[in-house]
Amino acid sequence: MRIISKILSIFRGRTQPALRESALLREQLDMHAGNIGVSLSGNILSALTIGILMRNNVSLTTLFALLFALVSISAMRLVTIWRYRHTSFDEALARRLRRDIAWQALFNATVWGVGLMLLMRHAAPGEVVLMGMIASGLLGASAVTYGTMPAAAHSFTLTLSLFMIGAFTLADLPFSNTTSALLVCYMFVLMRTIDHGYTMFCVRLARECELDDTANTVKLLLNDFEQQGSDWLWEVNEAGLIVAPSVRFAEAACRPVEMLERCPLITLFNQCPEVAILHDHIRHFRSFRDLALPLTIDGELHWWSLSGRPVDSPVGGMRLRGVASDVSAAKNAEVKVAYMAHYDGLTELPNRVMFNEMLNHAINRRRKTAQLAVLSLDLDHFKSINDTLGHPAGDELLKIVSRKLEACIGKYDLVARLGGDEFAVLLTEGQTIESVTVLATRIIEMLGQPIDLGGNHALCGTSIGIAVIPDDGESVDELMKKVDLALYASKANGRNRFCFYEPGMDLAAQARREIELDLRAAMVRNELELHYQPLVMVENQKTVGYEALIRWNHPVKGLIMPDDFVPIAEETGLIVQLGEWVIRNAIAEAARWSEPLGISVNLSPAQMKSAGLISTIMNALSASGLAAERLELEITETVLMRESAANLATLHRLRALGVRIALDDFGTGYSSLNYLRSFPFDKIKIDRCFVRDLDQREDCQAIIRAITGLANSLGIITTAEGVESKEQFEKLRLDGCTQVQGFLYSKAVPACELTNLRPATPAITAPVAPQVLLPPTDKQQRVRKRA
Repeated sequence: MRIISKILSIFRGRTQPALRESALLREQLDMHAGNIGVSLSGNILSALTIGILMRNNVSLTTLFALLFALVSISAMRLVTIWRYRHTSFDEALARRLRRDIAWQALFNATVWGVGLMLLMRHAAPGEVVLMGMIASGLLGASAVTYGTMPAAAHSFTLTLSLFMIGAFTLADLPFSNTTSALLVCYMFVLMRTIDHGYTMFCVRLARECELDDTANTVKLLLNDFEQQGSDWLWEVNEAGLIVAPSVRFAEAACRPVEMLERCPLITLFNQCPEVAILHDHIRHFRSFRDLALPLTIDGELHWWSLSGRPVDSPVGGMRLRGVASDVSAAKNAEVKVAYMAHYDGLTELPNRVMFNEMLNHAINRRRKTAQLAVLSLDLDHFKSINDTLGHPAGDELLKIVSRKLEACIGKYDLVARLGGDEFAVLLTEGQTIESVTVLATRIIEMLGQPIDLGGNHALCGTSIGIAVIPDDGESVDELMKKVDLALYASKANGRNRFCFYEPGMDLAAQARREIELDLRAAMVRNELELHYQPLVMVENQKTVGYEALIRWNHPVKGLIMPDDFVPIAEETGLIVQLGEWVIRNAIAEAARWSEPLGISVNLSPAQMKSAGLISTIMNALSASGLAAERLELEITETVLMRESAANLATLHRLRALGVRIALDDFGTGYSSLNYLRSFPFDKIKIDRCFVRDLDQREDCQAIIRAITGLANSLGIITTAEGVESKEQFEKLRLDGCTQVQGFLYSKAVPACELTNLRPATPAITAPVAPQVLLPPTDKQQRVRKRA
């Protein structure tokens, strides 16, 4: 058998691919077992045909013997295959099995060869040709029957061919040599065909094994993907019905697997445009990716992302198969981001971006004859409430105001929070000047009522600016600019009121802008200067120091008082640079005086928050040589109300340098007594509002008497501002006031007029005409101190 395999190996084609022995042997046995029936039928049919032809020359016993041999060989083959199919395969078993089948093939070919050879000796020439044709058919049938086992096929083909060549030779017929030569050629071609067929069989089997391995790997990965991952697989048939839902799919949908089986996929999702898109994809078997659809599971809204592609169905037709994942967290985050981009997180009102979009939309869809109105609101004294009661109380106030504003407007109107304590209202079509006026009045009255903030009652009020569409513009930017100008005018007119936009407001804003630009240039061109007003001791009426007050000597407008430019400096942030300039120049000027008098300088809240305040003062004292105790810094209660802990730390550092600290505008704030306890002030300055009405109102004198009594008991100096008459001076002296300051002695004068630093005497015979003073606001009080 080995010799035959080596001889015929030269006819083999390409090298067969490497295969697992168990897979190859099982496939060979399956195909061989299927061909045994065909082989047995062919053998019986061939034997019967020969028997009919040779009935006169061959005995019936010989014919039955041939048939019995052929049937026995087939039975042996069946027994061999049945026995080995129920045994575990290994290499030794595979070699033994193939050897057994090859020997059976050799025995089968020998039986046929011997039988044909014996029969052809007694056959006529025509019968010899017919038996030769039967032998050729048997050779072809062997290629089919033993095709998957080359050794067996080669053994059968070679053995039968040799017997047939011998039979033709012994027959000694005229065509015997030619037939033998043709039979040899046929044998070699047939063996070559057998080997090529076996090679193709191995290639096919190798590919099937690879596909099986790939399918098993994919199946394993998919199972692991569904078990371990957060996604799951889905599949629908041509009707859009779910096919073979997985456990992971059922768990995600919170439904039994039986309920999902044959359930339309689109019925799982809520009605939305995306469901129609999914239905269209299923109906046309189109591939798609990342289609997000909403569905309700146990009363909660979820989002699934689906991707799918068409595949062939194993039972015919097409299916759509894909993967799904729960993207609820990402979708909720997306919704939250979109909400945060358009709504205020504290009040849940639309923000500036959303308001501008809605305003632009309202302008574009407005009818030509219709009017719209925009209101800009700013809460009065919100900063003070936020500082005194705390930020949580301020946040609660904003929420309450938001709900009150929503209750005031109509169904189709809009309220938005633009930022801080600033709100905006959009009034839709059908508005008139009268209706807008009524609404603005109602808002002011409503917000003017006390608001309960956790047991504390707050009064804030509001100022409102109003712009009308189309009279005041038809673009978002133009309208917001003009409504802001109207709001500023409302504040400037005393707050807690409303004001419609008027064309002249643009000029006022332009003038403010010009002052800002000129002020920046003035700091570079040295147009600023300091004036000094004396501080006089009540006991001996001697000057003990001067307060430095800033002036602006404009080259065109002349001398400009602080009332006109300090508020602008505070709004634009220039007040810090302005304050540093005052500190350096006032200290330098005091260092040149012939007498060691004190110098007093005002500090704004913005300066107190400046990181360079301490270094500025230390550098100015070091450069001038002025003793630190000669410098007095005046602050208002507003400084302590804003970030009191940080500001108190700054005051203690200044106090450690030797600088004196004075509390200005005492009695006009919210918690003056608490501030006296929190920091040891050197001086208290009594606000001019109490001194001005000292002659007419007894309550003012009572307040001054209480302040001076409190200060004296604490060892604190008191200074009364705005003293303009001898009567005021006398009452202050009797009430125990320590120092006075005002036009009774001198107005603020330039440094060049401080030529005589002798004790001052009251100019009773020729008093300076007092200025006309208006009731001061909080900001005006600070501004007047700088004046």
